[in-house]
Amino acid sequence: MQPDVSVIIPNYNCLEFLPKAIDSVLMQEGVNCEIIIVDDGSTDGSVDWLLKKQVSTPELKIITQANKGVIAARNRAIKAANAPLIAFLDADDFWYKDKLQRQLQYFQQNPNCGLSFTNYDHLTMDYDYIIDCFGYWPEFTKHQSKSKGQYVNLEDPVNFLLTTNVIGTSCVVVRKSTIIKAGGFDPSLRSASDWDCWLRIALISEVAFTSENTMGYLMRPNSITSNRQKRLDAIEDIINRIGENEVVTNKSKVQANAWLLESYGEMYRENQKYVDSIKYSLKAWRLYPHMRHIKQCAHDLKALFKRSLSLSA
Repeated sequence: MQPDVSVIIPNYNCLEFLPKAIDSVLMQEGVNCEIIIVDDGSTDGSVDWLLKKQVSTPELKIITQANKGVIAARNRAIKAANAPLIAFLDADDFWYKDKLQRQLQYFQQNPNCGLSFTNYDHLTMDYDYIIDCFGYWPEFTKHQSKSKGQYVNLEDPVNFLLTTNVIGTSCVVVRKSTIIKAGGFDPSLRSASDWDCWLRIALISEVAFTSENTMGYLMRPNSITSNRQKRLDAIEDIINRIGENEVVTNKSKVQANAWLLESYGEMYRENQKYVDSIKYSLKAWRLYPHMRHIKQCAHDLKALFKRSLSLSA
């Protein structure tokens, strides 16, 4: 029997978290799933554990490959998927109960929807709650109020998603036909390939979301990219490419580039280069003024003042 949903889990040395991720899929009720694990050259015993798990878990399909990165892993799994719908789950994330059933029902009732996503929780390594994703993006408030826990269409998805990167990959379900038509994940990008993919899907189909929290996302110390510059370069490339489409407004392009400048400020702030972070916050303010730019500058000026006091002491 054809599965309803193919769940794609790329894995690289995540044996510590992988069992919880897989169990969270197996606990989903009312959905016939296949689970496709693409192991990307793990050296932590993941493959041996998966082979043992497969004996008692017929839903599990294992694909192994030399280390090629998450983009290659996801694209390979997409080709292998047998279901009309594909759900993504990272090996160190996990779903809450009934996550898939409600998304499946929405797709069945809305044939023009090509992608749906949900809210999710940021958690510490001890699984303590930090903040929900949508709560981190105040720009999303007006859209959240329309959802009230139900799936609704996202208005003008391309322009919104270009300026507000609110989609968590482990919350996404897509139609296989839609993501193939959009071209899958771009292997030429060194970062932000998921955001790029969602934007290209938004150009060709409807996008829906719910304010319901359906996933736990672990804030691992090493989960933040080790090379922020590569990510910022990729974001700039994506903004320029998507911005060439006629449906993208000038306002969205300006706002997206202001967000990029703000991201540069965050990078310098993390490295305690406060003069540079102030410079980029002010650039972002001049391009698309937002109150948080002033707050960022105030924070950095305070940090510079404290540093000068400690040096003079």
